Amino acid sequence: MNVAATDSASVSVTEEAAIKKAFRYLVPWLMLFYVLAYIDRINIGFAALTMNAELGLTFAMFGIANTAFYVMFSLFEVPSNMMLAKYGARVWIPRIMITWGLASIATMFAVGPYSLYALRALVGLAEAGLLPGIVYYMGYWFPQKHRARANAIFLAALPLSLMIGSPLSGLILQMDGFLGLAGWRWLFIIEGVPSVLLGFAVYFILPERPKNARWLSEEEKTALQTRMDKEHAVAPPMVGKRPATKWQEVRSFKILALAVSYFCILATANSLGIWAPLIVKELLGNTERYVLVGFVTAIPPLFAMFAMQWVSRNSDRLNERTWHTVISMALGALGWMIVALTASPYTKMLGLTLCFVGTYSAMCVFWAMAAHTLSRQSQAVGIALISSIGTLASMISPTIIGYLRERTENFNAGIWYTTILLLLGVTLMVFAARRAANAATPVNP
Repeated sequence: MNVAATDSASVSVTEEAAIKKAFRYLVPWLMLFYVLAYIDRINIGFAALTMNAELGLTFAMFGIANTAFYVMFSLFEVPSNMMLAKYGARVWIPRIMITWGLASIATMFAVGPYSLYALRALVGLAEAGLLPGIVYYMGYWFPQKHRARANAIFLAALPLSLMIGSPLSGLILQMDGFLGLAGWRWLFIIEGVPSVLLGFAVYFILPERPKNARWLSEEEKTALQTRMDKEHAVAPPMVGKRPATKWQEVRSFKILALAVSYFCILATANSLGIWAPLIVKELLGNTERYVLVGFVTAIPPLFAMFAMQWVSRNSDRLNERTWHTVISMALGALGWMIVALTASPYTKMLGLTLCFVGTYSAMCVFWAMAAHTLSRQSQAVGIALISSIGTLASMISPTIIGYLRERTENFNAGIWYTTILLLLGVTLMVFAARRAANAATPVNP
């Protein structure tokens, strides 16, 4: 047998063992961080069930409060990710977690619309950079052929946070009056404290690189670190006769197309996170049984969590990203259409489930595609820029949907708004894929 082939096979087996350990030891922690972040981000949707009346908020005012969060969140995504790249995930992710947890707890002190706007803006400033930071950090650990599955496990935090947070938030709201505090104030306290406590532990949990991981053997450290170094050594694209700088790379059409497509995806993801409890409450006849609202709201994310794993594994197996993303987005659009066009609560719940399944599945594969599109020198800025531009959807969508809800007295107009955006994203991604394919096809003389 060829000695070189034997050594190569041995390295491959060791590398795969290291990757399996990274899935087992690292990804669950990253998922937990994002579960806490997303619960703290969307719990205002449950707080609104009683908070809006106490603070005198209209639907439009509630939408502005969410917009205030995303204004600061979007503005500081790129600076935050640049700081993470400079100082490392072990330092910067704890900073993010501790400050957002404290800011989320402080939301209990809101006394009216303007104080709520300021406090939500503070939470957005503190949390900025977490998602792109984790996506960038995973680029040190998972080769491209494993990236969609790693993203799927990590981003399962989104439906999982709704599955956990929805019933939990409903139960906490029942604490109304305990120790003289309204239930919605308890909501921000109880769901903010874990982020602060875990933030202090993150420094000791996260190894910066494979070579620093205590849970890898020396052979596994070397094999995985070597593999990732090779992937990161790929040269950036050329501009004329020179390699593109990271700023030239992130200004390209393909990055703009990805950013706008992510905008379209996040318009639905944000609507599901913020408005789903109120939509479900209307489906249940505007019931005041908030625990029931919580448990029913948790059903669609349960299906989404399983779908994400299947779609991402299939995408990795086939090494195909674009059509997995496009079909998932189209499924989300179909779900919104069912919600808008049918009268039966059961059929509407089916549509809502399809929205969750399609949107969250699209996000898993999207981030694998986005990271692969950028050279390593540009990933910190590029990933954050895509996230920042996409987050503009979360900035404007709550206000638009809140305004449409007030004018029409139902959510259908807002649902058509998110449907049109998803279909726009589908069209843009197909166009971008065809343009890239045509550019790669040699022209016969």
